[in-house]
Amino acid sequence: MFKHLNRLFKHSVLYGLSETISRGTGFVLVFIYVKALTAAELGIRTEFYAASAFLVLFYTLGLDNAFLRYFMDDGFKDQKDRIFSTALYFTVLTGVIFYTAAFFAGPTISSLIAESSSYVYITHLLFLILILDTVVIYPTLILRAENRFLYYFIISVTRFVLFIVLNILFIGYFGRGLRGVFEANLIVVLVVFAILLPVYAKYFSGKLSFAILKKLLYFGVPTIFTVFALRIIDLADRRLILHYFDESHVGEYAVPYTLGMVGIMVFVNSFRIAWQPFYLTLGSNPDAKRIFSRTATYYAMFISVMFLGITLFRNELFTLYTRGEYPVSLANIMPFVSLSYVIYGFYVIMLAGVFLKEKTTILPVATFAGAAVNVGLNIVFIPKYGIIGAAYATVIAYAVMVIILYFFSRRIYRVEYELKRLGAVFLITAIPVILSIVYAPGGFIGALIYKSLLFLIPFIVFYFSGFLRGEEKRYVTQKIRSVISD
Repeated sequence: MFKHLNRLFKHSVLYGLSETISRGTGFVLVFIYVKALTAAELGIRTEFYAASAFLVLFYTLGLDNAFLRYFMDDGFKDQKDRIFSTALYFTVLTGVIFYTAAFFAGPTISSLIAESSSYVYITHLLFLILILDTVVIYPTLILRAENRFLYYFIISVTRFVLFIVLNILFIGYFGRGLRGVFEANLIVVLVVFAILLPVYAKYFSGKLSFAILKKLLYFGVPTIFTVFALRIIDLADRRLILHYFDESHVGEYAVPYTLGMVGIMVFVNSFRIAWQPFYLTLGSNPDAKRIFSRTATYYAMFISVMFLGITLFRNELFTLYTRGEYPVSLANIMPFVSLSYVIYGFYVIMLAGVFLKEKTTILPVATFAGAAVNVGLNIVFIPKYGIIGAAYATVIAYAVMVIILYFFSRRIYRVEYELKRLGAVFLITAIPVILSIVYAPGGFIGALIYKSLLFLIPFIVFYFSGFLRGEEKRYVTQKIRSVISD
């Protein structure tokens, strides 16, 4: 078992480095935007990128989710070029249709996205960016399937460096303002497309297969509704904050939301990127279910520590990040956002059985239930609690989604998760959080030392309380000794 889990861990770390860079782009850019853009402009930028998150679903119609499933299937190993070409043809055609519509209906679309027809130019740029963003999905997925980490890493670094440099140039030097954000984005995706040309050359045969397209769509289309519902959970809060308040409140919400999300999603996305190829290769392994169960436990142990760090040091992180530009009270949004994405990680883990059994049709049930709860609670919570109410709603929505998926997935691919140990992880994480609320020493140094000691509690309990099983403790002890000896 540890051999397989070591492989998953290694791949997660390797992809994690790229994911850290990728997520770091958003982190650094918001840092720049806080100074260079007004809160209203930051809110408009958020609205356009929120719209793009929805639109991209209809550019691929779920083919991006189906692509890796069949590209790695031994039954299709002689048809990889057809799978690639078919997916690419379909996505390009869809993108051209959408761009044509945006070209002629720019004012209307701008009004729908930003409640103003003043952003037609940005609307045109957005739809052009989406074409390129979607066509680079498939070669990037191939890099994951073939474990070509260096190539993948080069793309991540290029995106990171170029995006930051171009934003500084267009916003700070050329004074392009909000337009410069999207102009920089367009150049970046053009460069990424050029870097991926060798992958296109290798797999694009020009052969279109309607049989493969039908199979890809049958698997992928249900995931559109799933991802659509997830987008609602992630982004409806901003729309409703805009409805109840204004763009500046959206901007104020976006800053702590970004901090709370990035801190967890760097790890969750690193895991997710490595997880799908991992479980697809283990589908026929008789020990697969036990490996999946243990993966959930180890994920919970790791991610709970990350969540605890964000929660305990949220004020310090927020102040350092915003440099006093925003009230520190907004930092209280961060733990709820982080917890939401911690819960989302369990949804990712439970996808293994759903994808292996090709039962993606059950996913919309769980995700739309979560989306409905999210919208309903946002309508209630935002007027009552302010923008932090949106964060409350997000946590509950993700919890509902995961609970429903858990019971559905057990019917098609029963994995006996270690529920007692998972519950223990929850309690071990909750204790220092509660202690930090019950008692908070005065003074910066005293508070920092106290929080640092609280942060160590899970490590001590996991290792010395008997939580770890014999083989797990031996494995951890061996790793600690190897690190010390090195």
